[in-house]
Amino acid sequence: MRILRLPGIHHDSSCVILSGEESTVIIDTGTSWYQSNLQVRLESRLEEAPPLAEILLTHCHFDHAGAAAFLAAAWDLPVRIHTEGVGSLERGDLFTTWASRFDSDMPQLNPVPFELNEQWDLGGTVVEVLESPGHTSDSVIFWVAERRIAIVGDTIPKPGHPVRWNQPTGCLPDLRSSIAALLVLDPLVMVTGHGETLHGEQEIRDELQKHLTFYDERIEAKGEFPSDWPRPAPTCSWLTPEPPWT
Repeated sequence: MRILRLPGIHHDSSCVILSGEESTVIIDTGTSWYQSNLQVRLESRLEEAPPLAEILLTHCHFDHAGAAAFLAAAWDLPVRIHTEGVGSLERGDLFTTWASRFDSDMPQLNPVPFELNEQWDLGGTVVEVLESPGHTSDSVIFWVAERRIAIVGDTIPKPGHPVRWNQPTGCLPDLRSSIAALLVLDPLVMVTGHGETLHGEQEIRDELQKHLTFYDERIEAKGEFPSDWPRPAPTCSWLTPEPPWT
């Protein structure tokens, strides 16, 4: 198995290349702003990889899915997303994809919905999609059970930064439940949506527990953000604790 995270440029999410012995998938694509650049970056790393099979999306937001239509057309690949996100991408909906907050159009495409707990056998590596709602209703994670690797999208956008639940289709109680489910999985490696990858049971467990405690507090506070934390920019999907979580 081979896994490679390409850090995003500017607002872009990370883009993850995951290969087994027989095939390769790409997880998340970032915005459409740097799609040509991303294609070149990806192709330089795919030269010796098994053939590309699909583009998988953790959710429909512009900063994770904006370049999917371009890459799918360039490589003649299907794009897969949770059924809750299909309509947003088919319509190029500016609200539910949050593209309007980036002053951008959302490129339209015709994605194929995931089956519940669908699995991909890449050849010696099996990847499973698991629902992880809360940030959006279509949020998912990708789980490689034999290696205990979780590719979590914006369920954990970056270490030390809890994700927002007040964007379209977000739900704070669902988010709390998704973090609890991640704790039960007990990953050894956690690839976040925008930030660094976390390694090791204890480091990941500590990170998830901070998020779980925070969401419990926010539920108690009826969903209000902490008043002494910086207000996030419209394009930012996460909160910045003050003082920082260490």
